[in-house]
Amino acid sequence: MGVGKSSVSRGLATRLGAVLHDLDSEIGDIPALFAAGGEPAFRHAEHATLERLASADGVLALGGGTLQSAKNRALLRGWCVLVLMASPATLESRLTTEGRPLAGRWRELLERRREAWAQYGEPIWTDGLSIPEVIDAVHARC
Repeated sequence: MGVGKSSVSRGLATRLGAVLHDLDSEIGDIPALFAAGGEPAFRHAEHATLERLASADGVLALGGGTLQSAKNRALLRGWCVLVLMASPATLESRLTTEGRPLAGRWRELLERRREAWAQYGEPIWTDGLSIPEVIDAVHARC
């Protein structure tokens, strides 16, 4: 949330001549899912969508909480998974709650998700980097 995932994944897919699959976009109306069934409804839709996309080719952009689920992590075996990260000051300046049901809790979520993210190695820090620079860093790792 707020690290540049959407811009970076679009640019990486373009650079590679690959199809982009953005998990959040594929899920659909996330605020409506939250309104209807809260985070459990969203996580169920997220897993079902990831299950469908896990065998696809291309670039797969995940949401920040996707890696919390062991079932989701199992679906991603064989994928090069990288975590993008930004400092709290950068996140504070970038995040708005508009269209992001969990954005108001970003500090809490950051702490809760660190352990799952750590399984994927050192994150790529996006602070002070342009989108092309982040794409270069991602491309170099995968």
